[in-house]
Amino acid sequence: MKKYLIAVLCMMAFLQSGQAQFLKKIKERAKQAAEETVLRKTEEITAEETSKKIDTVYDKATKPKKNKRKKKDSTESGNDDIGELGGTEDTDGGSPNTFGVYSKFTFVPGNKQLFNDFFGLDEIGDFPAHWETAGSGEVVMLEGSEDSWLSLQRRSGYYPSIEKELPENYTIEFDLISHGYGNGSGNSKLYLAFLPKKAYSMGQAGSVADVEILFSDSFILNNVENFGAEAEVRIANRIERNLPELLNNKVHISIAVNKKRLRLWVNEEKYVDSPNLLQGKLGRHFIIEARDILPEKGHFVGITNFMIAESSEDLRSLLLKNGKYATTGIYFDYDSWVVKPESYGVIKEIADVLTATPQLNLKIVGHTDNSGDVDYNQSLSENRAEAVKQVLVEQFGIPENRLEFEGKGETEPVDDNNTLTGKANNRRVEFIKI
Repeated sequence: MKKYLIAVLCMMAFLQSGQAQFLKKIKERAKQAAEETVLRKTEEITAEETSKKIDTVYDKATKPKKNKRKKKDSTESGNDDIGELGGTEDTDGGSPNTFGVYSKFTFVPGNKQLFNDFFGLDEIGDFPAHWETAGSGEVVMLEGSEDSWLSLQRRSGYYPSIEKELPENYTIEFDLISHGYGNGSGNSKLYLAFLPKKAYSMGQAGSVADVEILFSDSFILNNVENFGAEAEVRIANRIERNLPELLNNKVHISIAVNKKRLRLWVNEEKYVDSPNLLQGKLGRHFIIEARDILPEKGHFVGITNFMIAESSEDLRSLLLKNGKYATTGIYFDYDSWVVKPESYGVIKEIADVLTATPQLNLKIVGHTDNSGDVDYNQSLSENRAEAVKQVLVEQFGIPENRLEFEGKGETEPVDDNNTLTGKANNRRVEFIKI
C-alpha cells in the first residue's frame, strides 16, 4: 500500500511538472504572438507612412508645367533648355555661378548630340516614345521638380532608341533620383550596362560590361565588371563606394567612353576609371537595367535629362587646326543665362588652351534652337555668350581683352529643329579664333 501511494504521488508530481512546462510553453507562445502582432502593426504603420511619403513625391496625376515663353507652334516644347539638366528657373537671368566643389570636375561632354530626351513631350503615365523595353516603366512628375522622369521599375531593361551603333568615343549624362530607401526597405539594383549588340537585358546580349549601383540603407557604387566572349580579359572589381548622403536624393551621372576606357562621375567626383573594361564590341550599345525596384514597397528610381554625345577630336586640336570649336556641353539654368557648375570641365579646357597659347584670342558665340520668340532667342544667346566670357574672366583669370562675345539666336541651325536631338545640337556655344 505504501509503495502504491508513493507511485501515485510520483505520478502526480510528474503530471504537475508536465503541466507547468506546458503552461510555460503556452505563455511563451502567447508572448511571441503578442510581439509578432506589435511588429506587424509597426510594419503596417511604417508602410502606411512610406506610402504617404511616396504619394507626395510620386504624383502621376500632376501635369507638366508650361513654359511662359511664347510658342511658335504646337510641335515645339517651348523650352530652349531641353536636355540641359533642368534646373530652377531664374527669371532675372543672373550672373554666372561660382563653381565651388566642381573645381575638380574633369568630365568634358561630347560635342555632337546623338540622343537627347527629357521626357517632357511624353504623356504622364505612358512609356516614353523614344525608348524601348521588354519590361515596364512610365513617365511621371515629382512634387518639387519641374522635370518629367522615367520611372524605372521591377526587372526591366531600358534601351534608348538609336538606329546606329555608338561610336568609339562618346559621353552619357543623366540625372538620377531615388526615394523610399533606408530603414530596412530592402535592396534594389541598377546596372549601367555596355553591350555588343542591341538587347533589352544584359543576359540577352551574351557579353556585357557594367557598373552596378545598389540602393538599400545607402547609395552604393558596388561593382565594375565585364564577362562573356567579348571580354577577352576578365575584369571584376568590387569597389563598394558607400555614399549615404546620395540616397533618396537627385544626383548627376556623367560617363565618358574612350575606346576601351570607361570613366564615371557621380556629381563632381570621379569614382570609376577602368582603362580596359570595354573590350571587343562592348560599348556599342547601352542600356539601364533595373533589378527589384518595387513600387509596392515604396521604391522609386527615376532618370531624366538623358543625353548621349559623340566626342570628336580634342578641343585644342580643333581650335588650332580649324580655328573654331562648338559644344553642346555648356549648360544653363532653365530659361536663363546662369552657367551651371556641370559645365566646369569643358570651360576649363577652353581656359587651359587660352593659357597655353597666349597669342590666341576667341569670340564666344551663343546659339539657340527655334523654340520661342525670335527676339527672345537672340537676346538669350547674347546673354549666354557673355556669361561664358565672364566665367572665363572671373573664374579662370583670362584677360578680358582676349575675348569677344556675340549672339546669333536661332539663325544658324546645324541640325533639324523638328527633333529633340536636332534642337539639342542647335543649342550650342561656339568658340572662334580671332
